[in-house]
Amino acid sequence: MDIPAGCNIEVALELAALSEQTYLQLEAFQNGQTWQKPQGYHIKKVMMAEEQDGEVEVPIGFIATKGDNVYVCWRGTQTAEEWLDDLNVPQTRCDYLPGDLKVEEGFYQVYTGTPAASPQQVVREYLSKKVITGKLYVTGHSLGAAVAVLNIIDIAANTAQTHPVLYTFAGPRVGSPEFADYYNAQIEQSWRVVNSHELVPKVPLKDTFSYDYQHVNEEFDITFGEVWTLGDDHDLSNYITQLKKIKQATAVTPA
Repeated sequence: MDIPAGCNIEVALELAALSEQTYLQLEAFQNGQTWQKPQGYHIKKVMMAEEQDGEVEVPIGFIATKGDNVYVCWRGTQTAEEWLDDLNVPQTRCDYLPGDLKVEEGFYQVYTGTPAASPQQVVREYLSKKVITGKLYVTGHSLGAAVAVLNIIDIAANTAQTHPVLYTFAGPRVGSPEFADYYNAQIEQSWRVVNSHELVPKVPLKDTFSYDYQHVNEEFDITFGEVWTLGDDHDLSNYITQLKKIKQATAVTPA
């Protein structure tokens, strides 16, 4: 299986592992335990999302640094309210972008949050005070992949960080064809790692209740598993296993 030109398998594996950490972050929070943070990284901010009409806040991701690089990491669907947000497929105007660009309402609500808990504002405020001399990476799995797309275009359009890099895993469609066109013109390095056997990257459908959806660039298909084995085909750990196999298969053997 060929790796597309410009896509870095080492970076993909690193960001997949960080995306996996977002689930461990939530698990520790729900169990009242201390999150064993990823070794070698410094956690700078935690993004929280409000649930149950503001009565509960849960972690939806984190910002980390390692060396000169900054990593913005978003978690996939785990709670009941997040499943409802996933299914909220009508489109809404993306207020932080120019024009009348439309995105899926549920994803947009997760990203923008509320005045009391806005993941968007946490990232913006951190980046407004941070001088980045390395790379700025944005990543996520499933719902986190959709939020990562909304986040990276916000960063490119509304902060001084004009060259962020996206790697997502098992991401759904996020917005209209017009949104995708705008995104593709702004984001130079964008990789959606997908398994063609699974369902999530195929939704929302291109035509969903008269709303038009289109993927953003650039797809890296790492097909594995069997068609309709939904849990296994979507599981992030299986994405990581397949990426490792691809890395091993494409490694150059010294002469």
